[in-house]
Amino acid sequence: MRKKIKKINSAPRSTLHAPRFSGFTLIEAMTLLFLFTVIVLTFYQVLTKGTGYMDYSKNRLGALAVANEKMEIARNLDYADVGATGEVASGNIPQDEDVTQNGHTYHVHTLVTYVDDPFDGKLGGSPNDMIPEDYKLVEITVSWNTGGANAGSVSLSSRFVPNGLEIADPNTGILSINVIGSDGSAVTGAAVHIVNSNVGINETLQTDASGNAMLVGAPAIQDYQIMVSKSGYETVATLPPYPTTPYNPTYPYQSVIAGSLNIANIIEDKTSNLTVSTTDQSGSPVPGVAFKLSGGRVLGTQAIPPFASVYDTDNVSNQTGTNGTKEYDAISPGQYTFSLSGPVSGYTLVGIEPTSPFPLAPGQSLSLNVGLASTSVTSALISVFDSVTNKALSGASVELSSASGYDKTVTTDSNGTAYFPVTAGDATFIAGNYTLKVSASSYQADTETVMVSNGTLLNKSVSLVGN
Repeated sequence: MRKKIKKINSAPRSTLHAPRFSGFTLIEAMTLLFLFTVIVLTFYQVLTKGTGYMDYSKNRLGALAVANEKMEIARNLDYADVGATGEVASGNIPQDEDVTQNGHTYHVHTLVTYVDDPFDGKLGGSPNDMIPEDYKLVEITVSWNTGGANAGSVSLSSRFVPNGLEIADPNTGILSINVIGSDGSAVTGAAVHIVNSNVGINETLQTDASGNAMLVGAPAIQDYQIMVSKSGYETVATLPPYPTTPYNPTYPYQSVIAGSLNIANIIEDKTSNLTVSTTDQSGSPVPGVAFKLSGGRVLGTQAIPPFASVYDTDNVSNQTGTNGTKEYDAISPGQYTFSLSGPVSGYTLVGIEPTSPFPLAPGQSLSLNVGLASTSVTSALISVFDSVTNKALSGASVELSSASGYDKTVTTDSNGTAYFPVTAGDATFIAGNYTLKVSASSYQADTETVMVSNGTLLNKSVSLVGN
């Protein structure tokens, strides 16, 4: 018997659809990528900083262990042996050494100094302590990764007091070094490097809150060399006397007299910056202008009359670059003199602002503007002087007018000069005859006719007579 097979109805092929899946748009993908990147970078930064702090802590603990070990070694020495090589308080402790511990290398610097304690008076004071070497101060500084990542240092200090009564040393004294600015303010935290090869001293101290560094127990001898330095300040050094130094130095080598307080006062100022600019009448740079510059710190005086001052910047020759400027960074403050090395081809000097000589204050950044006028442009440069002293007169009134309608008045600058046309490229300033009127307070006015030629600079000097 034949079975009937029931036909299952199915939807027409045209009505069947493939399943649809929802995907990411490009913006959504970029957003997810950005968030993932931020999370990864944040985690990396946290991990890096955490690792850095752990390394720093390990280094610090290791450095403290080294410092304590070195201090214990010092405590087990006899008082006479507590000292470092190359220092006034000389002894058996190395001044500088490198120590390796747990795979890390540390630098150990030991400074041993005598202290004149004010409890029993001070040398040269009231009361006068005739035995100023009261005790020794040992400072041990352990540093690591100097100039590198996670660099740091730790310091320990301890006093060492002699047994029994004080005994005066007839062969020593005190070298007291005061470091001050030119305004009288104390320079704190300056490094004072003291060298005397005659007795093997090579020691660096630091100025305190009053700008003082004191070397107690210094051997009574000559030729103490001192160099003072600090970041952002001048470096000042003592020099051997004439004729070893070809002039009389302001700060010669120092001497120590036994049983005396020997004082050296050294002036150290913040360094300054100077920019020399050479421009034409339109303000455009004039490159390659040669000049000479003198001034700054006075190193000493010449040994022969007229005993002229010797400067650290002494008649230095230079020139402006392609941009018309020359920069001097971190130079000594003081009085400076500027002059052109010679004529500038195609130009004449209009003036220098500020006028030379000029002061450069400590920490100041100054622009020295040198004005030059082209000799091939229709123009006029009027220079006004005192007829008796021949000094330039600033603040004088200079009027230049013509029949064609040009009429301008300019006040002379600190160089006593007035330049026309007032505005570069002024079409109303043309060749021809002009009436020149010059006047100044307490002087007789001067009026005359001048000729301005086409394509040429008129360089005119006027001397005014006082009333």
